[in-house]
Amino acid sequence: MEQAKELCSPLGASVRQVMEDIDRNKAGISLVVGEDGRLVGTITDGNVRRFILSGGSIEAPAERLVWRYPVTAPAGTPREVLAELLETHKIRNIPLLDHDGRPVGLFTYRELLASRDEGPCAAILAGGEGTRLRPLTESIPKPMVSVGGSPLLENLVASLVRSGFKRLFLAVNYKAEMIEQHFGDGSRFGAAITYLREESKLGTAGPLGLLPPLTCPLLVTNGDLLTTTDFGRLYEFHGQHRCVMTVAGIEYKVRVPFGVLRTAGHYLLGMEEKPEQKFLCNGGIYVLNPELVHLIPAGRRFDMTDLLAKVLQAGLPVATFPVHEYWVDIGHITDLEKAQRDYQDQFGPKAAEGE
Repeated sequence: MEQAKELCSPLGASVRQVMEDIDRNKAGISLVVGEDGRLVGTITDGNVRRFILSGGSIEAPAERLVWRYPVTAPAGTPREVLAELLETHKIRNIPLLDHDGRPVGLFTYRELLASRDEGPCAAILAGGEGTRLRPLTESIPKPMVSVGGSPLLENLVASLVRSGFKRLFLAVNYKAEMIEQHFGDGSRFGAAITYLREESKLGTAGPLGLLPPLTCPLLVTNGDLLTTTDFGRLYEFHGQHRCVMTVAGIEYKVRVPFGVLRTAGHYLLGMEEKPEQKFLCNGGIYVLNPELVHLIPAGRRFDMTDLLAKVLQAGLPVATFPVHEYWVDIGHITDLEKAQRDYQDQFGPKAAEGE
């Protein structure tokens, strides 16, 4: 069970502070307490992301995000009773309180799955050639380029395992033998790895047609990403929103280098000097319900954008998970150089001290 001190945020905290508290405690939730230390309510990672997605400022008071009626339990409640509460109320966390109503711990859905030796599974798309990274990728597959002294793909595997994903599928094609030799069956990395071997290039969704039958949602990530995003939070966000698919979105900013004229016909109404526009872009990470795999045609190229178009055309619900953590796509040499410069700040000892 999570320790209470790291889980708490003061009632007067800003959204930014709560974000930092949630990032630090790695539980996906903050227990908001008053001056007397008693529980006032909770703020989840999903609450924060929905607030940001709606245009809310991270400097705003977090009090508006507090859910004041969370399901709680007394400290010492038997595990089987806590498990029943989670499943009855369809929730992910239960704050545990002392007799004065002060938090002393947290029972989580992840802990429940771990106790049952269950857990979510994930697929990593690792078959790319990385032509834009040549000559580096002439001798190694793109996901095996080194960042921070380890292959990029190893960083992804480690991050997934830390987030509770112990059953992994690696879609491989270009120089697949190098990836298989490095990772083996995955036991050295705390995972069970199965390889999806593409005989031809199947795109970013096609390899999922090689999966065995699944009974739970599948997290899918491109194999050329470096990110501090907690994949477990994305997976839980998907479950909470009851959608068939969730797409991770990253914010991309474009600054117009000129003053932009605001007009009505031939009349000038005003001018905005060098405005900045923000776009939410595809972050290359998804969660899919198992039934969507049946929409993927066998044996031919099919991309995630094709699958998304099919799902939206069918009128099925798709959620967006905004990523506010570090994220970089290793598409060009300049991206790789940036990732190598950023690595120590994001993943090195100093970053670990802040956890």
